[in-house]
Amino acid sequence: VAKRSSTGSKGRAIGTPAGDGGVSESSFPLTGVDRVLRFADSLASKEKEEEVLQRLETWVTCRIDRELFGIPVSHVQEVLRVSGLTRIPHAPAPVRGVTNMRGHVLPVVDVRVRLGLPKIEIGTHHRVVVVLSQGRLVGLLVDAVDQVLQIDALKVESPPEEVMSSGSYYISGVYQLAEDLLILLDTDRVLEIRNEDREGEAS
Repeated sequence: VAKRSSTGSKGRAIGTPAGDGGVSESSFPLTGVDRVLRFADSLASKEKEEEVLQRLETWVTCRIDRELFGIPVSHVQEVLRVSGLTRIPHAPAPVRGVTNMRGHVLPVVDVRVRLGLPKIEIGTHHRVVVVLSQGRLVGLLVDAVDQVLQIDALKVESPPEEVMSSGSYYISGVYQLAEDLLILLDTDRVLEIRNEDREGEAS
């Protein structure tokens, strides 16, 4: 007695080629491995889309008076507590003095003075942010160091014209945080004193 072939609902043997000569896709469903790989591909695609939508940069934030400023972490070498500063006669006005950093004489610029604010007595909350600028190590004296955070560089805005002046060239942009406006500093330009800044040195 001849054996009957198992057939599907349309009378075609299960597992045999479809009528068009190909193999029915439903005959070979995705395996668990295929599903995982497709999921991995979708994550990679989503990651690339997010990279286009944002460009993250890391900044060290610090307080100067009542404002929040940012220094690019790419320029920051370390953050020091203020030990002793030795005043150097005839140094540029923003230079608060020099300090010894593991045998290296480090000039320290008072960022308050650099921004046109009055000099204040150094307290326990003050910090020296050591930055590398044009191959030289320089300390930036700030009122306090806040935190290290990432910002989306694509959302950085130009400083408002009403707060800018010829002496504000050291501000590279502003970034809106949840509760603060972060003022981004161009490290090299903070250390650059132009003719319009000379009047401050004389005071």
